[in-house]
Amino acid sequence: MQNLQKLGWFLFIASFLPWLAILFIVPFLPLSIAEKTQIDVVLAVLAEVCFWLSVVILGKEVVTKYRSYLNPRYLWNKIRKFNRR
Repeated sequence: MQNLQKLGWFLFIASFLPWLAILFIVPFLPLSIAEKTQIDVVLAVLAEVCFWLSVVILGKEVVTKYRSYLNPRYLWNKIRKFNRR
């Protein structure tokens, strides 16, 4: 059971990496627009597959809780509250 949970967390974290690649790596590759689009589509599908597999393994409640922590609005509010101190 513990190994399955570790796999779920790995897939959850890994689901964010293709999006980072789409934003920061693919645009700068020396490829045509059509090739970049194909890579973007493959990476986006890979990210979604990893995320939904992690939801199946970990459960909806766990993933929803930690995904809310990665919400930009939540992070911005935390930063603003920290600066007020």
